[in-house]
Amino acid sequence: MDSVKTIFRTKFGSHLYGTQTETSDTDYKSVYLPDAPDILLQRVKGSLGDKKSKVEGEKNSPEDTDDESYSLQRYLGLLAEGQTVSIDMLFAPNPEISTYLWDNIKFNKEKLLTKKSAAFVGYCRTQANKYGIKGSRVAAAKSAMEFFNKGVLQEGNLAKVGDWITLDSYPKNEFTTVVTKETTPGKFESYFECCNRMVGFKNTLKEASGIYTRIYENYGDRARKAENNEGIDWKALSHAVRVGNEAVELLKTGNIDFPLKNRAHILDIKLGWLKYDQVAEEIEQLLVDVEEASKVSVLRNEPDYEWIDSLVEEVYAEIICDKWGGLFGF
Repeated sequence: MDSVKTIFRTKFGSHLYGTQTETSDTDYKSVYLPDAPDILLQRVKGSLGDKKSKVEGEKNSPEDTDDESYSLQRYLGLLAEGQTVSIDMLFAPNPEISTYLWDNIKFNKEKLLTKKSAAFVGYCRTQANKYGIKGSRVAAAKSAMEFFNKGVLQEGNLAKVGDWITLDSYPKNEFTTVVTKETTPGKFESYFECCNRMVGFKNTLKEASGIYTRIYENYGDRARKAENNEGIDWKALSHAVRVGNEAVELLKTGNIDFPLKNRAHILDIKLGWLKYDQVAEEIEQLLVDVEEASKVSVLRNEPDYEWIDSLVEEVYAEIICDKWGGLFGF
């Protein structure tokens, strides 16, 4: 990445959050400007990476350095999507490299930050769903399993989910619903959803039964392990708590302060010093907090795509003109 022009570079990960330990490696995130030929030939890479190759099972060491750089267009696209990595970069204090262009992006952050907390909520929900042992969640998975097992016994393996749901009332709880989605323009499909796992109405009862049986059994296994704090990815859970709190702060204040105010608590989770059920309950509550904060947030509903396009057009045009402007008379 030495040949590209970097407009922003900062330490990232635990060194940004304030949760680094003696064994933490060093991560960097950057934003770069592509060169003129790549722009014209439409071969600009969304990201460039510089990472040490490792054999299977090898962990990072304090001497390792990972560096990832996003093109300007890709970075602004991530911001428009509400992706956590781009938002964390935007609020990183004391970057190693910061240019006038980066200052312009930060100055116009209100055009880029939105209520699109889906990326935040999605990550938290994934971890809660992956490790969750909340009683009502386990009960919901069990109800779905029993519902489709009953359907298999009465209607047979090949009967369709949609036909069975019309014959019997499906379980109703906070983790179960029936949704309709537009799969292609003008075409809608219905799905049974439980614990964030959907099964189409066109699937067979046997398929649905198998899916929710596995979910229920996995929850049971995780619940048993969690009682003894075993088999838990504490680093992943610490990230879930971190991004949940960041989402609430962003939605309420339009800002995120680094290093994190609750970094000691995040580090305790990362090191596995807390009881699992305490962390699981915290993540579940954060999901609620983020949704509530989103309802009252003054952030935009949608990013200013025209501003984003205009900035990229202006910067990329200048790169081309600097290289070939005289050749073409402009």
